[in-house]
Amino acid sequence: MAERINALTLPKWGLSMQEGCISTWHVEEGAEVTRGDEIVDIETEKINNIFEAPASGLLRRQLAKEGDEIKVGALFGIIAEADVGDDEIDRFIAEFDAT
Repeated sequence: MAERINALTLPKWGLSMQEGCISTWHVEEGAEVTRGDEIVDIETEKINNIFEAPASGLLRRQLAKEGDEIKVGALFGIIAEADVGDDEIDRFIAEFDAT
């Protein structure tokens, strides 16, 4: 069963990778995405890579903007179903940040 809210977190692409930079968003907030769509470019010290949507739905939040440096595991976006309320997304983000 698909999740109603999907966290986009910075993956660890190498043993020494600790952070990355959001270089280009290919999808605007509110746009529909399909699992596997290229949604954002991420630059690290050693590699530039494309992050693909892990799920289908709407890109509801871009929590990191282009040029932002973020840590591995950091939440940088949210994909959710259209019927998920903003308050539910806000709670999800607060819980994610708390843990």
